[in-house]
Amino acid sequence: MLLERQVLILQTIVENFINNNQPVGSKLISQDIKFSSATIRNDMSKLEKEGFIMKTHTSSGRIPSEKGYRYYVDYINTEYKLTDDDNTIINSINKEEVYSQSKFLEKNAIVLSNLTDCTAIILAPTKSDKRINKIELILLSPRSVLVVLITSIGEVHQQNYKMQADFTNDDIAEVNRLLQVYFYDVEMAQAHIVLHKELEKYLKNKVNNYDMIVLVLNRLLNDESKKTIALGGKYNLLKQPDIDNIDKLKEIVSLLEDDSIIELLDNNSTSNDISIKIGNELSGSNLTEVSLISSKYSSDKGEGVIAVVGPKRMNYKKVMALIRCVKSNLNKNLK
Repeated sequence: MLLERQVLILQTIVENFINNNQPVGSKLISQDIKFSSATIRNDMSKLEKEGFIMKTHTSSGRIPSEKGYRYYVDYINTEYKLTDDDNTIINSINKEEVYSQSKFLEKNAIVLSNLTDCTAIILAPTKSDKRINKIELILLSPRSVLVVLITSIGEVHQQNYKMQADFTNDDIAEVNRLLQVYFYDVEMAQAHIVLHKELEKYLKNKVNNYDMIVLVLNRLLNDESKKTIALGGKYNLLKQPDIDNIDKLKEIVSLLEDDSIIELLDNNSTSNDISIKIGNELSGSNLTEVSLISSKYSSDKGEGVIAVVGPKRMNYKKVMALIRCVKSNLNKNLK
């Protein structure tokens, strides 16, 4: 357990470093809290020995360690009050005329990134229990099919596909008969398993060039299972002075690919409340110089994720407050 004055010293170091990106010395700390310089230096030594702060190579001052940031986030209960300007900017989203869900999510992500100077990510809501009501192929020409997918929540998806061989109406009728048997009321999450472990072997015996049908169905299911991402400030991470190593920058660029972002959020966003992962705490990632703050949100269309990725030296309390505000915005306005 830290003494009260040690907590104050740690808080001062964390907040000064977040705001100024400079190591913090005892002289600066003594301007904020009224302890003697000797007491402050002694407590700083204890905090360093316990792993909450560390010395840099270029200064006698101290900066927070991951353990220090974690203690600050978990135990130092300072609330960040959003400014009137913050609230005005966030509320302005709802006054704009938005014609689609994707545009609304994008506007929220852009505002969140602008207010945090980090990268903001919003995954569109999806229902985890969504099921398939029907998949049907319609032959448009011997080498062209229209595939229609209808889900249990009333979504209708359709896509044209060009084939590399001729198909007949009898071929497609047989495919549709098997689709009705094997895909009715199947969970979307299980559809690929049903396709490759069950349906494929029956198609092989019933339909010529069955592998082309499997390819079409596989592409359709891949397209529909992809999560829609809204990004704000995509390259804000590359502008952070904390991250100046070329290998780290390459890792961040790879993170900005959609599939990598989805994987990162799937591995690290498990809470309906605010979840914070700092540096090495991030699962499935080598991004030790960044932190992820995220929360799930809910709407009539299902559950999504809202997140901010930034340097470990981010303003955690401000980002948490902004995420809660944007989350409330999404909960109320996504219908």
